[in-house]
Amino acid sequence: MRWIFFLLVVANLGLFGWFMTAERTPAKTVVVSQADRGADTISLVSELDPEDLAARAPAAAAQPPVPPVAEADTVADPLCTMVGPFDEAYQGEDVVRRLQALQVEADLRDIEMQGQMRYWVYLAPLNSSKDAFRKLRELQAAGVDSYVIPKGSLENGISFGIFSEIDRAQSLTEELRARGFDAEYREEPQTYLERWVVLSSASPAVDGGSPELVGEEFWQQLQLDYPDIGRRQNVCSEIREAGAEQ
Repeated sequence: MRWIFFLLVVANLGLFGWFMTAERTPAKTVVVSQADRGADTISLVSELDPEDLAARAPAAAAQPPVPPVAEADTVADPLCTMVGPFDEAYQGEDVVRRLQALQVEADLRDIEMQGQMRYWVYLAPLNSSKDAFRKLRELQAAGVDSYVIPKGSLENGISFGIFSEIDRAQSLTEELRARGFDAEYREEPQTYLERWVVLSSASPAVDGGSPELVGEEFWQQLQLDYPDIGRRQNVCSEIREAGAEQ
């Protein structure tokens, strides 16, 4: 029995030594080659050439992150409130004083308003007024009603009339051309002046600030005092004052 005991001790010691040796053996790192994945082959690091290993390794430096694109700031054109029109200047001045008492900036302006489009039939300007009057006599001799344009962008040209309907302008142009006169027509926007009180775009009533500064009660009372006026908003940059350069 004693020899069996010694045999078991020797076997246990041998097994213990084998396990200790296996734990201290370094594990081999395995690299799967991207190009060889389709062939299901595995290469050990110890089996690879150092230069081949460096070529297969991924790039260490990552690409710099792309900075986010900032959205362009869109600044909308400010709106101005217009009150009017006023027949008399003192009426607009009264409204300006009422608004200024509420600490709202406003002023009375003569605003150039867009009217009905008109169509001017004409002959292009000639070299001099002498040539223009010579052409005028020729036209009048042919029974064509016309006159010399004395100034403006068509100075020394010949006018055949200004019409509110484009059909009439086109018809007369074609008729004159058929008679041998090189007539043409162009649009002539008709403008007129009106008195309006314009509130500054920085006023709280315009920018959506404190509405109590110019409350609805103010506008209701103003409508009672001046029943013929109205209130509207327009882009400030499009408000053309009389005499302003275009």
